[in-house]
Amino acid sequence: MYALADGHQLYPTPDGTWHYLTPDENAVTIGAPAEDLAELDDFLRRSSSLLGAGASEIADALVARGVLVVPGDVLEIPGPQRVLMDGIGPVVDACIALLSRALPDLDVVSTTAPDETDVASSDLVFSVADATPHDEWSELDTWCRRNHTPWQRVHTELGEICIGPFFDGIESASYRDVCGRRLAASRVPEHLQALWNHLAGSDPRPLELSPTAAAMASALACSDVVAGAHGAPPSHLHHQIRMNPRTLMMTRHPVLPLPGGVLEPSPTLR
Repeated sequence: MYALADGHQLYPTPDGTWHYLTPDENAVTIGAPAEDLAELDDFLRRSSSLLGAGASEIADALVARGVLVVPGDVLEIPGPQRVLMDGIGPVVDACIALLSRALPDLDVVSTTAPDETDVASSDLVFSVADATPHDEWSELDTWCRRNHTPWQRVHTELGEICIGPFFDGIESASYRDVCGRRLAASRVPEHLQALWNHLAGSDPRPLELSPTAAAMASALACSDVVAGAHGAPPSHLHHQIRMNPRTLMMTRHPVLPLPGGVLEPSPTLR
C-alpha cells in the first residue's frame, strides 16, 4: 500500500511526461515509463486497482525520495502529552475541544492559578484572559523560560483579540519581548506601563466572545501546537496575531526577541 506524502502530487503534462510537484511547487520530471506511472497514479487515486512489477519499482523509488509513503511505516512524531490550560470561558473551551480532537491522546489539565511545578510538569501552557494579567504573565513567562516549556497566550487589548507570540520553549519571542518592544515603540510608555499596572489589579474574568470569534481565536492559538505535533514548523513564531472579534479580520505583527539572551521579565513597576 502506498500513498502520496503530504503536499506532493503526481501528474502528467500534455506531452505525456509524468512529474511530481513538491509542497514548495518545484516540478520534478520522473524518468520512467509513462504506462507504469499511469498505473501507479490509478492505484493512488483508486485503491481497488493493482500494481504491476514496474509500477511497484517506481513506487519504491518515490518512497525513497519522500514523494510517496507507506502508511504503516510513517514515523510518528511525539506530540505534547500534558497541556496546562489556564483560564475559563468560551475561548478556553474551544481550545480544549480543538486540541482534544486534533491530538486525542492529550491530557488537558485546567487551572486558574498555575505555579512553577505545574509548568515544569507540562509539555505546553495555554493562558487565556480578558485583560492582560501583567504580573501573572511575567511570572509565568519566567517559569516557562526556566523550564523550557512552550506557551501560548490569548487576551483582549484595545478592542482586538491578541494571540501570542507562541513561545517554542527555546529562544523565540515571548511575553517579555512583547512588553519590551511595546514600551520601546510607544509614544507614551509611562501611560502604557500605568495601564498594565492598573489591569494587573483586576479580578480575572473570562474572555467572552461570540462562538464564531472564539472558534477562530482558538484555531489561530492552537495552530502552531498542532503543526508541531505533525512535524510541521510553527508558522507564527516571532509574531503576534491581532484579530477584530466583529469582522474577524486579522493582522500579523512581528516581535523580535530582545537582545541579551534569555532575561527575567521585569515585574510591574509600582
